[in-house]
Amino acid sequence: MYKTFFIFALIASFGLSGCATTLLSDALPNETTHVQTTTLKTDQIIALGQAVQDQKEYGFIFVGQDYNYLMTEGSSNLLNIIKSIPAEQRTLKTPSPIELVMDDSTHFHGEITIRYNNPTSKIDEKQKELLRTLGFTNHFMAMENQQQVFYPFTIIRFKGKIYQTTVTQKIQQKLPTPYSIVLQQKTEITKKHPVKRATRMALYPLAMTFDVITVAPSLIWADLHGDFNK
Repeated sequence: MYKTFFIFALIASFGLSGCATTLLSDALPNETTHVQTTTLKTDQIIALGQAVQDQKEYGFIFVGQDYNYLMTEGSSNLLNIIKSIPAEQRTLKTPSPIELVMDDSTHFHGEITIRYNNPTSKIDEKQKELLRTLGFTNHFMAMENQQQVFYPFTIIRFKGKIYQTTVTQKIQQKLPTPYSIVLQQKTEITKKHPVKRATRMALYPLAMTFDVITVAPSLIWADLHGDFNK
């Protein structure tokens, strides 16, 4: 019984090894980093469309009251969905406002979620195959009449750029209600903590001593009892 007790004590002491110094590093870091979000502008999307240049269509556009938001990456997926699925059969599930994170003064990235309005159980195989080709590979679960109902949805991640509404555009769909959009800037801020660092360095010897003490007695006792040799 004593041997079993000391084996457990030995395991516990190894678990504590380095614990004090680790906790000290976490509690008193040299520096900390956080992301600061700043709202640069808000706008209202009033329609979905395509940019037109030299009588040729290119790129998907969020048509805003103040600016146009042209997708330069990810637009083909969204255009295929708009052209293949009637407006009444799909819903934009992205929380309002849509967040566009600015990479510089004109370029942004973001994502939107589109849900197909018919539950999976009521979709025939032909329509399921169409949805799969359009990227509807996820399922949204909802409770209806105390039963779980699943709806297909897709997440479209995109990049784009902003320009004023002087560029010619072809409207694909007017929105019955304007959809809010917000342009944000995310800045990573690192803060130095010289006082915490100095305090941690001063306490390190004590923490290291504690770590050594928690391990050493168990090692000595185990060695005296020959536990390492059996």
